[in-house]
Amino acid sequence: MAVRKQLTVSWQNRAGELAKVCRVLSDVGINIEALATAEAGEYGAVRLVVDDVDMAREVFHKSQVAHTTIDVFVIELPNRAGSLADIAGRLSEEKINIEYFYSAVAPGVERALGVFKVSDPWRADEITNMMEAND
Repeated sequence: MAVRKQLTVSWQNRAGELAKVCRVLSDVGINIEALATAEAGEYGAVRLVVDDVDMAREVFHKSQVAHTTIDVFVIELPNRAGSLADIAGRLSEEKINIEYFYSAVAPGVERALGVFKVSDPWRADEITNMMEAND
C-alpha cells in the first residue's frame, strides 16, 4: 500500500496520558488511523499513524509533546485467515525483518490496516505491489 510516517510519542505510564495525546490531535481535526501502545514499567510509548503527519508534528511541538518519526510499511490486509501469514512469509523470503507489527479489525469488516516496522519499508512496499499484481 505505502510507506508512511509513524509518530512515536514518549509518555509516563499513568492515567490520562493517552487521552492527552489523542486530545491534542482531535482538537485540530487530525484522525488517528492506527495506534499501538507499549510500556516498560512507568514509561512507555504511543505509536501512531495519522492522516496529517506534518500538522501532528506541529501540534506536538506547540504542546511540548516529545515525539519522533520513522518510516513504516502500511498495508490493507484482507480480513481472512492466512492473509498476515502470506505477507509475513513473503517478507521473510526476501530477508526483510519484521521488528514489530500492529493491526486490528472489527468483525464483518472486509479489510484491516496493518502497520509493519520492517528493516526495509521501501522494499516491502515493492514486494507487496508485485504480489497484488500477480493476484
